[in-house]
Parts: sequence; C-alpha cells; structure tokens
Amino acid sequence: MNGRKFLTRVRLKPLLVLGVALPLAAGQLAGCARNPATGGSVFTGGLSQAEEIQMGRENHPKILQEFNGAYAYRDLDRYVDGIGQRLARISERNDLKFTFTVLNSDIVNAFATPGGYIYVSRGLLALADNEAQLAGVLAHEIGHITALHHAQRQGDALLANIGVLAAGVLGGRAAAQAGQLGAVSLLQSFSRENEYEADLLGVRYLARTGYDPGAMAAFLAKLRAESRLTMIRRGESPDKVDEFNYLATHPAPAARVDRAAGLAREAAVATPKTGREEYLSRIDGMLYGDDPSQGFLLGRDFVHPALRFGFEVPRGFSLFNTSDAVLAIGPDKARIVFDRADKPFTGSMEAYLRSAWAPGRRLGAVETIRVNGMEAATATTTAQTPDGTFDARLVAYRFDAENVYRFVFLTPRAMTAALALDLRRTTYSFRRLSVAEAARLKPLVLRIVTVRPGDTVESLSQRMAFDDYRLERFEVLNGLSRNDRLTPGQTVKIVAAN
Repeated sequence: MNGRKFLTRVRLKPLLVLGVALPLAAGQLAGCARNPATGGSVFTGGLSQAEEIQMGRENHPKILQEFNGAYAYRDLDRYVDGIGQRLARISERNDLKFTFTVLNSDIVNAFATPGGYIYVSRGLLALADNEAQLAGVLAHEIGHITALHHAQRQGDALLANIGVLAAGVLGGRAAAQAGQLGAVSLLQSFSRENEYEADLLGVRYLARTGYDPGAMAAFLAKLRAESRLTMIRRGESPDKVDEFNYLATHPAPAARVDRAAGLAREAAVATPKTGREEYLSRIDGMLYGDDPSQGFLLGRDFVHPALRFGFEVPRGFSLFNTSDAVLAIGPDKARIVFDRADKPFTGSMEAYLRSAWAPGRRLGAVETIRVNGMEAATATTTAQTPDGTFDARLVAYRFDAENVYRFVFLTPRAMTAALALDLRRTTYSFRRLSVAEAARLKPLVLRIVTVRPGDTVESLSQRMAFDDYRLERFEVLNGLSRNDRLTPGQTVKIVAAN
C-alpha cells in the first residue's frame, strides 16, 4: 500500500498522434526494416535505432519510479547484468548497448523497452530455480529487441490509427467501430506472434551460450503454476491461466509451455549449463514480498512500519498488498478492502461516513465507536458486485489530524452472520504501532536450506512464513510436487522472517 506495485503502462514518447497520422502516412508507409534475427521485413513506421535508444533512455527513470527503484543486494545487479551481456553479445544486435536492471518489485515480471533496456523483478528472481532459467527470461527479452518488436508495435499502431481514421471518414460511426475491432484483432495476433518469436530466439541464445535450452520451458511452467496459485488465492478459476491474455506481461498457457519444450528438443547442447548452486547462493537472503516502505504481510497481519499501523484479517482470508489498497479474499468471495481516504476530514467520523464517503447512500446501523484510542464510525449498506448483491460494512478511523483509514467488508448475504464475529475482530485489530514496535518489524526474506534425512516436501513447507497455502507456495517456489522425494544434501528455497 502506498507503493508503486504495478506498472500502469509507462507512456513511451509518441512518434505520431491520430490527428497527424493520415497526412504522414504516405511517407511513413515506406518505413520497413529488415528483422536482424529472421531476415524478414518488419514495418516500423520509420522508427530509427537512434529514436529507439532515445525512447528507452527517456523512459528508464519513469520505470524505476513505477517499480520502487532498482534493487541493490550483494552485487545481484552485477550478476544479472553479466548473464545478460553474455547473451546480448551473441544476439543479432550485438552492436546495441544493452542495460539490465533488477527492479525492487515482488511482482513476478520481466520486460524490455526500446533501445536495449531490459528489466527483471526480484519477484521473478525468487521464482527462478537456477541461472539457466534466469538466462532464458533475459534471452526472451533480448529476442523482443533483436526482432524489432517495439518498432513493429509503433508501425502497427500507425496502421491502426490510419485504419480507424479512414473508417470514420468514409463510413461514419459504425464503420469506425468496425475499423477499431479489426485493428485490435490484428494487433492481438501480432502480440501472440511476437511472444512466440521471442521464445524461439530465446532458446537460440540459450543454446549459443551453452545454457540448458529446456530452461525456458521449465520457467514458463513455473510461471503458469504461480499464476494458477494466485488465481486460486483470489477466488478465481485457475483454468483461465490457459487463455492467451494479451494484457498480461508474459502469458503462459499450457500450449506455450509445450511449444517452448519442443523448441528446446531441437536445440542440442552437448553439456548444458544450469548453474543452480551459484544462482541460489546469489539470492539467499534476498527480500521477499513487499518492501517495508510499502507495508508488508506477516502471516494474517498487515503492518506498515513507515506509517506505523497494523491490523489482522481472519483465518481463511488471503492477503494482497496493492498500490492503492490492501485486499483480503475470503470464503465464498467475501472481501476486505483497506485503504486511506484521499484527503483529511475535520468533522466526526460519523459525519465522514454520511457526507464524504457514502453521500446519498442509504446507511443502516450507523454508530460511533472507539478502537484502540481512535475515534471511529461504522455503518451497513449493500453493494452491487459482478458476483451479485453483497452486504457491506463500512468502518472509518481517525488515525491523526491528516489521515482517515477505512475498511469495507463485503460478504455474501448467506455468509454475513457467520463472518460477523471474525470481521468485528478485524475492525478492532486496527492499531497504531509504537516507534519501538515498528523498528522491530522485519520483512520476509528468501532462505536457501539444505534437505536433511527425513525431510519431505510437506514437512519443509511448514517452515514457510505464511498462514495460508504453505504447501502450495513451497511447491510453486521450488518447482516440486508434494509426491516428490527429496535427497539429503539437496537445496531448496523457503520464505522466512528476517
């Protein structure tokens, strides 16, 4: 909360806008380039390499701001850069200066921007099992750059703008809508094509540098498993992971995993490098989950040492920390949403409920209460959600002169009575943290442990510092199944309190 945890589409410097696209079209349509990786022709809209580099350079500080900066830990950034540079040197654009950055984000993410700028999150580093898997991610991103996918995107956007504008001029509103649908369909098909081409090139670069070509498919399988678990924790259908989601940074449906495995079988490497022990030694002790500046999760507690508050959610609820709010997902799609009001409020908390937070809404059971020395107020109402009508309880707290914090408890009507006591406990768990208590709070870290005789997947999973899905989290983190037999001396990852 109050941290930039999700990329909100960093805006790249526009080359063309709709209003000038058509007059420029005649000159720009000649802007094709040779794909250095495949030899094919790519329509780039005339984007030059110098412009590409400028775009990446200008947006680099914006990306760092969106992702809470670069992550500096025991020369991990140099280690990642070294792997990336070895891969870049054998790519078809080895004349381009590549820049590799580890982002201080727990979201499993990697992406490239024009001009050779490649980013991986520490969340992705935690999920990877070895150096070859990390190399596969970097090689995939290098593939996007070598195949001119960013330049192609600029060209596609130009064509889409021209098509939509022409449809609007020639056929009115209905034709313009049809033009938009056609452009969207074209761009989506290219998105799938670009991802597959980057996989192909990534496997090529892994083989050229002696890494295990199968590492890409192995990591995509882990990414798919991680996405499925996240969906389960959010109360969503995990089967949606096999839909090719164009809004996802790296969709990993089963078909894509299988295709990457097939590519690896065709790329023979005599003695493939995996680099597991070296890799695990590099990430041992790395921050896991939220950065303390954003608040972080400790079991069923959310604590924010910087803002000095905390609260606890009931058992059976999974916590998620986002840039705007803290969410907890419970049984039968029950929800808890915690956030901070946009601006201070000088009146009573009851007045805040009625006039500032829910003006015009019918509120019931309005009551002023005291919670751990703070003035608070609560009321009930109903809320329309995509899952139907839910009962809603609102709670607002005056934390200090500047800040009002809030809970919304959403419960299916059949569950409201059963969850009432647990949610009341959460209401009264909201508290200020003393300076000393805040200083003692430590975030979670990744630890590499050695398997001992008698250890099993299930027994080691109990050392995970979570209250929910311990076994499933351990399996995903390590790419294991609960039925796998562990060997004494083997190393595995766990998440532990610092």
